[in-house]
Amino acid sequence: MPASYEARASAEETLQTDSALKRWRMAANIDPEFALAHLFLSYATPDPAEGQTERQKAKFLARDVTPGEQLLIAWFDGVRENDYLPGIAAMNDLVQQYPKDKHILVWAGSWLFHQKEYELAQKRLEQAAAIDADFAAPLNDLGYIYAYQGNYHQALDVMQHYVELLPHEPNPQDSYAEILRMAGRYDEALEHDRLALRIDPNFHSSQIGIADTYTLMGQQARARKEYFNARVLATDKVTELADVMQSAFTYVRERDLAGADLAFQGVAQQARHAGLSVIEAEAWRMRARLQIITNSDDLVETEVAHGGKRLGLFRKKKGIQRVELEYLIKAEQALKDAKAIPESDRQDEYALLWRERAEAAARRGIFAEADEAIAQLEKMAADSPSAAIQRAFNGAKGAVLLYQGKYDEAATLLERDNDNAFSLFRSAYAGQKTGKTGLAPVRLASAMAFNEPTAEQAFVGPLIELGSESKEAHLTAVGR
Repeated sequence: MPASYEARASAEETLQTDSALKRWRMAANIDPEFALAHLFLSYATPDPAEGQTERQKAKFLARDVTPGEQLLIAWFDGVRENDYLPGIAAMNDLVQQYPKDKHILVWAGSWLFHQKEYELAQKRLEQAAAIDADFAAPLNDLGYIYAYQGNYHQALDVMQHYVELLPHEPNPQDSYAEILRMAGRYDEALEHDRLALRIDPNFHSSQIGIADTYTLMGQQARARKEYFNARVLATDKVTELADVMQSAFTYVRERDLAGADLAFQGVAQQARHAGLSVIEAEAWRMRARLQIITNSDDLVETEVAHGGKRLGLFRKKKGIQRVELEYLIKAEQALKDAKAIPESDRQDEYALLWRERAEAAARRGIFAEADEAIAQLEKMAADSPSAAIQRAFNGAKGAVLLYQGKYDEAATLLERDNDNAFSLFRSAYAGQKTGKTGLAPVRLASAMAFNEPTAEQAFVGPLIELGSESKEAHLTAVGR
């Protein structure tokens, strides 16, 4: 078996990506015409420039490899360069031609999982597990899929088996910890992340897991210390700045919005200096969001509903009435200037920018502008099957309809974006406004139990942390 294939197989079981990257680089140096080494390196590297260079090398070498390798290259290249239909077709052809190759099944399942195509991902991963009951690779993503379906018992059983198969690897303990955190079992999550760090003191994922758990527990000062410790373990600038970004959200959770704004500004500056355009754009988006979302009413009611009070919490420049637009323009410019990022990443981030524009305009009651942004998103969604773009369109259009008071129409779209804490909260609000009182508390409970440290959860959580008995009362008050 080729060295890079072994490295890929090892990485998928243990998620020791740094070690695998070293092996792929070594394989590519030993044999510069080894197409799969360049391909796997392009897919796993956190360096956008390296990814683009290695992907081009793999494409150039594709003419001299086997038909199966050509399909693999077409698949990976297609989905990274926003050419989804040929890429997905190549993936399906590869699975059809090698239905008993457990590694290919895992790669397909893992990619589908990260696209949030959970039903298809589960099918592929379970097929791989059926081929070899002691094959650890499919267990990691399978555990998460069961957890996202709310089946924590099955998810934890899978993770226990994963730990048993790889007792000396840190990732099984790390994944076990994350499932426990998703289930709200924070103390146990901390225990398993610390077990992972005993196995490998440099395992970054578990250190960031500890920080994420403390932030969800409401211990933001402790979380910031742990995020700093994670940053120290980061082996590349992308990971380091992602840690800084996560730390910035602790200020959002504390309702220290000025502190959050300053932290996001710092991330944007560092990302620009490092040439990391996607992170820079995200930081500008978060600064824009701080101008719009300050309390739970802001997620569901227009500016006019608050008596015309002008939004915008921070600095005001002469001639600038809407600071969030200035920030969103800076985010868009960062993406336009980027030269070495996968086109799929660029388009996904553009979709998030249009979503932010649509929701910000609707929040201010400027619906003509919101509709223009929705039209852009609708075109992107029609042109691309990207799960990120589809969710951005559904969530944004649902939000705009909600701000317009079209609650039934909004609810249908928001339900298609049910892994987003904003959409979950808005869905609960729509349920209450339409008289579906049985559904509303369930949706609100889902939003509150969204135990993942996402950007939206950071904004939603502190806004409506009221205790289980008063959550429904709060929703009713917001719905008046």
